Amino acid sequence: MKFRELFSKQAPGSIKNVRTSGQPTVADRAATTRKIDAIESEISAEIGNSSDTESSADSGTNIGTHSDFVIANDIEQCIFEASILYANRQPKAAASLLLEAIAQASDHRTEAIAWQMLLELASLDRDKAHFEALALRYAERFETSPPQWRSGHDTSSNPVLSTPMLAFRGKLLGSSAPALRQLEQAAASHSQLVVDLRSVTELDISGCSALLALLSRWHLEGRHTSVAYSPTLIDMLRTQLQQGRPDDNDAGWRLLIELLRVSGDDVSYEDACVAYCLTYELSPPAPVGLAMHQAPPVADLMLPEQIGYPVDALLESLRTSAEPLEHIVLNCRQLRLIEFNAAAPLLAGVTGIARGKTVEWRDMLYLTSTLLQLISGKGKLKISHRPP
Repeated sequence: MKFRELFSKQAPGSIKNVRTSGQPTVADRAATTRKIDAIESEISAEIGNSSDTESSADSGTNIGTHSDFVIANDIEQCIFEASILYANRQPKAAASLLLEAIAQASDHRTEAIAWQMLLELASLDRDKAHFEALALRYAERFETSPPQWRSGHDTSSNPVLSTPMLAFRGKLLGSSAPALRQLEQAAASHSQLVVDLRSVTELDISGCSALLALLSRWHLEGRHTSVAYSPTLIDMLRTQLQQGRPDDNDAGWRLLIELLRVSGDDVSYEDACVAYCLTYELSPPAPVGLAMHQAPPVADLMLPEQIGYPVDALLESLRTSAEPLEHIVLNCRQLRLIEFNAAAPLLAGVTGIARGKTVEWRDMLYLTSTLLQLISGKGKLKISHRPP
């Protein structure tokens, strides 16, 4: 379908090469306007008038309705252009556009969004003096209390909610080396991670040996690795083993013992250790440093600080955690940036994960929510914003 093709597009050259400094030229503005119009035209041609989905946000400055999404004036155009510039890691150019947008007071309600985005930029830049100067001007302009500087702008991560979950699916065999390499590549930038083995459908001793070798390397590298598995995996391992029959490779026994060790089932763990000792006339194998994955204690899913392309690993971790939930809450408290070419596949992936469930994007910045609204078309997202 044409609509799904839209979600696989990366940032076109005309957007990727936007000027990095100074005031954008008339030609730059015109090119960005044409791009915005093209995105809206293509998306709306596919989704038609499907206005029965949820549009929301929690304040009077949300940007969710059909009429809001039509770029009717310079302020609104600047807001969307600024969100694209920011998504392409050009915050100074985005700030320049936003300052232009608020240069003269306007009755258009999206002026307040331009102010909020400027405050967010100052906040993310840790520029307290600039933030407070903007806050005073904001208070004068809208005759309200000025936004307050928040000292906790550093993104402290929750070790349970923000730990990526990397799933191994299908067959764990001696021929599974390419899949294990993909798993290793996905884990390369993480000091802590969860390996999800609940979808393993078949295994052999060679596959167990390769997986254990990978887990041991991560342990030696100082990574904190947790594991999620099902009773079916334990049953598959036990069918490969027989007490008193030593195999040339004891990897099946070692993986079984390691999983039982982290499970907390002391009786089964000790029984497996005794069986191993009798079979190989050796002491039980040393642990490889695994921990048992504990499910998040709350029903929201923490998004990382930055989301770049590709988004496959992130979507896989969200899919596993979101499956049992009736209402999906994406916690954006840490989220600072969604790269332009990641926005469309992220939205498509979340839609596929939800499969009709309600999805709430909670505590978003306007800098990121404006981009998602632009890409999604006609404002069908349920978004709440956080103070800058």
